[in-house]
Amino acid sequence: MSIKADRGGSSQFVAGNLYQYLPAPPVAALKALPDAPDVLVGRGRLVEELLGILEPGGGPRVVVVAGLAGVGKSALALTVAQRALEQGLFDGGVLYVGLRGYDPGGAAVSAGQAVDTLLGELGVQDADLPGTAQGRLALLRSELAERAEAGRRVLIVADDAGEVAQVRDLVPPGEAHRLLVTSRERLVVPEFRARVLVLDELAHGAATELVAESLRRAWPQDPRPGREPEALAAIAEHCGRLPLALTVAAATLAGDPGLAIAELARQLADTRSRLDALSPADAGGLPTGVRAAFDHSYARLPADRARLLRLLTAGPGPDIHTEFATVLGLVPGEEPDAELAVRATRALLAALARTGLLAEQPVGSNRWRMHDLVRLYATEQAHRHAGSDGREEAAHRVLSLYGAVLYGAHGRLQARTDIDEVERFPDAGSALRWLDLERTNLIAAVTLCAELGMAVDAANFAAFLMGYLSRRRLFDAAIDLGRIGEEQARRSGDREARHVVLHEIALALTEARRFDEAAELFERLVAFHAVGEPTMGRALVLLNSSSLWTLTGRLDEAAAALEEALRLFRTFGDRRREAEALGGLGTLLLSLRRVDESIAVLEEAVDLLGEHGTPLVTARALSNLGNALSAAGRFGDAIARYGRSLAMFRELDDWYGVAFAAGRLGVTLHEAGRPDEAVQPLTQAIEACRAGGERDGAAQGYLALGSVLTDTADHTGALQAFEQALALYHDLGDGTGLVTAMRALGTTYERLGDAAGAAEHLFFAELLHSGEGMPVIRADEEGNRRKGRPGPWRRLRAHFGRSTSGATPSPDPASPPPPSGRRDDPKEMA
Repeated sequence: MSIKADRGGSSQFVAGNLYQYLPAPPVAALKALPDAPDVLVGRGRLVEELLGILEPGGGPRVVVVAGLAGVGKSALALTVAQRALEQGLFDGGVLYVGLRGYDPGGAAVSAGQAVDTLLGELGVQDADLPGTAQGRLALLRSELAERAEAGRRVLIVADDAGEVAQVRDLVPPGEAHRLLVTSRERLVVPEFRARVLVLDELAHGAATELVAESLRRAWPQDPRPGREPEALAAIAEHCGRLPLALTVAAATLAGDPGLAIAELARQLADTRSRLDALSPADAGGLPTGVRAAFDHSYARLPADRARLLRLLTAGPGPDIHTEFATVLGLVPGEEPDAELAVRATRALLAALARTGLLAEQPVGSNRWRMHDLVRLYATEQAHRHAGSDGREEAAHRVLSLYGAVLYGAHGRLQARTDIDEVERFPDAGSALRWLDLERTNLIAAVTLCAELGMAVDAANFAAFLMGYLSRRRLFDAAIDLGRIGEEQARRSGDREARHVVLHEIALALTEARRFDEAAELFERLVAFHAVGEPTMGRALVLLNSSSLWTLTGRLDEAAAALEEALRLFRTFGDRRREAEALGGLGTLLLSLRRVDESIAVLEEAVDLLGEHGTPLVTARALSNLGNALSAAGRFGDAIARYGRSLAMFRELDDWYGVAFAAGRLGVTLHEAGRPDEAVQPLTQAIEACRAGGERDGAAQGYLALGSVLTDTADHTGALQAFEQALALYHDLGDGTGLVTAMRALGTTYERLGDAAGAAEHLFFAELLHSGEGMPVIRADEEGNRRKGRPGPWRRLRAHFGRSTSGATPSPDPASPPPPSGRRDDPKEMA
């Protein structure tokens, strides 16, 4: 008879084949696991995902939770480990070792020390430890193997690993056990196979809840979260929704119950002091918080990666393409092979991404973005190395490249043949897609040029960008950018550049339907160009001002401007602009109801544009010709022109043009007695409006679609279309649209035989139409409330789900485009 003790904590009494098990002592590993946070905000899906991976047969043996310092990796891992214990996934216990991989004092835990820690947690006494590191590692694997054979799964949590070498030996043998690692690095190397889960910052709602919950835990009666929700949201954004920063902000508020959340938000809004506010010193005066966490990551970077990280902040926007990062990172005096340089830069960027200091978003796009707080930190470092890095020279290089490519994109949109970016932009769609991707950076380039004293460049960036922004219906952004560009041109003393930008502003104001402001500017521009010999600039101002005068009913002025512009373009021999002026004249004639003359002029314009014009202006002229043909009752010819226009707008990736042409095509098919064919183009128009955020246009499309479906006897489909229109008009706060949609619904319910539904909707329509409608509804509601039954106001609110938002309606995409399109080439305006 003998007693045999296994290191797992159970004892066996051995006598032949007789085994008697004594009660197992507590597993020491359970006592070593640090506490998980009481509440883990915004990570519920990730917790469940990790638990699924940790289940038997649920995934690989090793999982790495990676991410930026302070993003909450340890909190997630500890929460998952605790939950795994509670669910009985690891009846052999959870082992924990803190690796301190980023300790600035060189106190990182070695692989051998980590093995010793785990053996101690398994209950192995120091006296039983082998004398060599290899022997101790073999003992650890043996202990884990015994537990696997006994069906007792073990989870090892290795927190804050700085490199693979710290955790390679901790990979458990067999398939039963699991290793959960947290690291700022992704730890992706061939000999260390692991599932990598990259942790991002919190969603907005979770970020605000983290601060609010922290305050409630410190003081349950704290009134500030409920009283200052907007300020709380501002703090979340100023902290970049990074859990560490949010925790510091919450601690600041909790430590000063009298400090208003809005006041802290105001302090954090200042980017010059934000890192200081989020990096308090501890009781001993040592730095903590965000800056200290980033210091640890930055200190480990090789010199070339650190330099590139610093120089990335010299770019104009929040993200950057690999090609432009390559230009930033060039070493003065070196002229490397362009392809090799881009490849080397991508390798550096990917290495920075593995540390969490950078992210490729989306993966495979070659576009790289820093977290906002990392950018502030890297900017601090950049200013310390400005002399050695050549930061200002790098900014000039990247702005020069942006300017060259922007000019090429603009030239492609203008159908110019003398551009240098033919391979990059084989068609207008490719140019638009690049502009869409780079929009934020290009807008920021205007401000950066101004900061660097590049006033003329700032004006040029603004001028070339404004046409694109207006094309994307971003009128306010175009106008604001133009104001900056005009101010920079004024500062530089370049009078011609200033008037180029003012012309662009006038165009944007016209398209934004801000007619009074546009008129004042155009009148100034016409007066400016009236001095001296006639120029192309004068002709273009007259042409573009004619669109405004036509839209505002100043038809005599429009005619005079077009006649002179047409004469000047013919004098200069500019057939393209001559065609555009003819297009404007044709639209003016249609406004004067001189339909046959309008058709003749527009047909001449379309023919001339087909030979000399840009695709966008040609597509718009075709749509205008369709309008004239439709007004003449020549529906077949109009439908053909709308179809051609629609195909061109699709090819140009112009959603607004698609919405207009498809909508007019559908309406004209309906008018021609072909309602079945009208459904598809009207649906396309609605989809285009929704894609472009034009809710008012989408609502009009639904009304037209409902009318078409009514004529096809699809009353159920019509009902659904009118309901969509009603919901959109409600969100827009458009009372007229509400009345129209409500009446259409009432009529449709009548056709469906629902007398009650018809009566209620028609009743609501008339009350809304009446000037006293809302007071009558509310009075009736009050009377019904006293009688204990719901009145119409409550039923009306229930119909929508919530009260009217009061939003401002969007511009109407069903209205015709400017008479002769956008004819703005800044290079020719001077």
